[in-house]
Amino acid sequence: MNKLLEIINSYKKGTPRGLFSVCSSNEFVIEALFHFISKKEYPDIALIEGTSNQVNQFGGYTGLTPETFRDLVFKVAEKYNINEQRIILGGDHLGPLPWRKESREIALKYARDLVEACVKAGYRKIHLDTCYPLKGDSHFSLETIAERQAMLCAVAEEAFEKYGKDRFPPVYVLGAEVPFPGGVKTSEEKVTTVEFLGKNIETSEKYFLKFGLKEAWKRVAAFVVQSGAEFSHDKVYRYNPEKCKSLKEFLKNTPFVFEAHSTDYQTCEDLKQMVKDGFAILKVGPELTYLFREAVFALALVEKEIVEEDGQSRIVEILVEKIRRDPTYWRNYYEEGNLLDIKYSFLDRIRYYWNMEPVKIALKKLLMNLENKKLTTPLVSQYFPDLFPDILQGKITPDPLTLIFEKIGKAFEKYSKATFQI
Repeated sequence: MNKLLEIINSYKKGTPRGLFSVCSSNEFVIEALFHFISKKEYPDIALIEGTSNQVNQFGGYTGLTPETFRDLVFKVAEKYNINEQRIILGGDHLGPLPWRKESREIALKYARDLVEACVKAGYRKIHLDTCYPLKGDSHFSLETIAERQAMLCAVAEEAFEKYGKDRFPPVYVLGAEVPFPGGVKTSEEKVTTVEFLGKNIETSEKYFLKFGLKEAWKRVAAFVVQSGAEFSHDKVYRYNPEKCKSLKEFLKNTPFVFEAHSTDYQTCEDLKQMVKDGFAILKVGPELTYLFREAVFALALVEKEIVEEDGQSRIVEILVEKIRRDPTYWRNYYEEGNLLDIKYSFLDRIRYYWNMEPVKIALKKLLMNLENKKLTTPLVSQYFPDLFPDILQGKITPDPLTLIFEKIGKAFEKYSKATFQI
């Protein structure tokens, strides 16, 4: 069953329901999702997307290709006895974004290759993102964006015809005002106008038809619009439904719904309102690795309490040392030397460093150190107070991995409630 299109139809029937999309390739986040899914109250579908910077044909910053990311997800799902049919894989920001500093020809070639690789690997939710000018673009407009999206859609359709098997054909998400992946450096509480959205839809349809994609156009499920919900390194800009009233009205006369990016850190009530207002697909990414970082830092404090100093993992110190030596992933976001922002920012640029070998070794040692120690309830309560009630009721076993998964699971619970899934 095409669950995505079923969600769209629920809006037209006056019973809106949503889906949240986990946009993360962090293995702990993925396992935390399936840990959560394995609970009885969770719905029947999990939507997991790899962003083009994280996962691409060259490995992205995680070392994962579309195929190996798929294999990772399915392997973890199998561990929790979750059937693959309950999983929808997606590609987020598929397009030339990771290669926008290359020549236009190379960037577009790589974008085509990436889309083909994702569809070949079984991804069925495809967000096509061509919103950024490339080297050699003397003129960049809405027409350029729409033409490139249609070109990439044609690649996806051809790949599905060649490699598609027993799953439903790709469902597409388009948009010409797409928030930059991972949050913004400064305030950007922008809301898309209905005038721009109408022109965006009209132009997109024109190029889909020009490329012979009439059937694919029927599977365009959503458009990404700016909702005003956003976050920067130290602020969360809450969703304001008043600012989106005209968008909500506009939606009533279209076959589409909205996809909301940058919904991280919003309250459950705000997310519920977004779903009611037509934002059927809520994406979350940095908040999940932010919670993972919080859990690891808390476990490091537990370790200092119960492990002799010469045997400690020094996970935080090693992570900070790696960050200072390699500023590649944060230098454009924070002031040089501002360690508080680097460590604790909502943008969570730390997520780029967990796969680096010294950090992986230290994290493994941390977990091993704590697996061999008894974590008493009062000690865990000190550093994981939000989990204490569930520990007290015997719902959670206070071992280090479970604490990490349950910490991240607080976000999944929020999004599930917001999308009317539990």
